[in-house]
Amino acid sequence: MLVDMLASYIGVSPVEVERLLALPATSIYRDRSYQSLIAQLDAEALHGSAEQAHQIYDAGVPAIKQKYGLMDTIMGGHTLSNWTLGFLMYPERLQDMLARHAAVPTDTIAAALPELFLLLDALPQGREEWQRALAVFTLPLLARDM
Repeated sequence: MLVDMLASYIGVSPVEVERLLALPATSIYRDRSYQSLIAQLDAEALHGSAEQAHQIYDAGVPAIKQKYGLMDTIMGGHTLSNWTLGFLMYPERLQDMLARHAAVPTDTIAAALPELFLLLDALPQGREEWQRALAVFTLPLLARDM
């Protein structure tokens, strides 16, 4: 189910998602297919709707953090939206996500992900691109080799 959801948001086959998730997380970042997915994200659409994404995340993330016991993390609307934009500008820093999420169990990320996608359904513009970016950036966090 998670594989199908990620595939639909990213726009690739479930087989490709499974292939990527079977790799060690650090290898995903070096994978040509994954790098292509990052390069294909529409930075203009993301920047153009960033303020709205920030507001939507700010409104919805606290309940998700509470539900999944993530209250002591820095995850918030500002963090999620700014990291997305920052990693687009500096894709060589994407691997930093592994260390920043080391204390969050993979199954917690997987469980919270559908709710984060649903939050983004409220975006009047840029929804698909924000959802695609979330799915692409999350892939290595679901396959961590730490």
